[in-house]
Amino acid sequence: MNSQFGITIATVLMGAAFSVQPAWAVRSQDYAPEQFISVLNGFGYPVSLSAPLTDPIVQQAIRDFQAQNRLPVDGTLNPPTQDKAADLARQLQNDLNRVIQPSPQLPGSQFYGKQTESAVKLFQRQNRLPETGIATFETRQRISDILNDATPRNPTTSPIAPPPTTSVPLGNLYNESEFRFVLRGLGYDINPQRPLTDQPVVLAIRDFQQRYGLSVNGRADQPTQEKAAAIVRNMRFSLRVVLKSDLPIDRYYDTPTENAVRTFQSQVGLGVDGIATVRVRQRLDAEAKR
Repeated sequence: MNSQFGITIATVLMGAAFSVQPAWAVRSQDYAPEQFISVLNGFGYPVSLSAPLTDPIVQQAIRDFQAQNRLPVDGTLNPPTQDKAADLARQLQNDLNRVIQPSPQLPGSQFYGKQTESAVKLFQRQNRLPETGIATFETRQRISDILNDATPRNPTTSPIAPPPTTSVPLGNLYNESEFRFVLRGLGYDINPQRPLTDQPVVLAIRDFQQRYGLSVNGRADQPTQEKAAAIVRNMRFSLRVVLKSDLPIDRYYDTPTENAVRTFQSQVGLGVDGIATVRVRQRLDAEAKR
């Protein structure tokens, strides 16, 4: 009788253990460090795919990911963090399957690999977004808009009319005004109201291209815009780290960016003008790596 009672209790307890699963049981497996870094990179966090998990930038990206998703913030791959990453990756793949119907379909897995990257690029190309393979907030918002019918689309036509042809070939990350403000924000002494064909602006672009090993043509072409966007994103990320702010990691040099630069300059005793010159950015990077 006692033995039978013990077996019954054990059976009940075993059934309870299997019915109350921890949240992270939805993952097919734990992430290897490089797999998790690939997810971070895929969702727009400025981490290098070859960086180790102990890299300070990776550690900060994990903490940012945790804070933005209201998870325990400790910079480690704790189970809730892995579970949330798996959920986001799986949801992205399922959404892409519905929106672009790739063949073969994405597996709906927890990983951000080449197949997911290619599908994101295809979606971005179809929707005239920067074709990076990175599921930025802008990309995910566009996917959400389409799924929620917020923006009606004709699948047989381009969702956005092509921009008018200008005398200066542009990349597709910035319009002329946005790129001029980026140049000014990075320390180039130009009038942000003048066109990109204005001689001081052309000289500024040529200087930027030469500094970063690009083709020196004085035009805001795609490689030039991509380099500028990477610099601004990294700078905004470092400002988040140093100022402990919620500044979005974006490519624009806007008023919030300028204000954040001013705050940083004031904190470290630099001239306060909101302009992120090379010297300011070097000091900012050094502070962020501490």
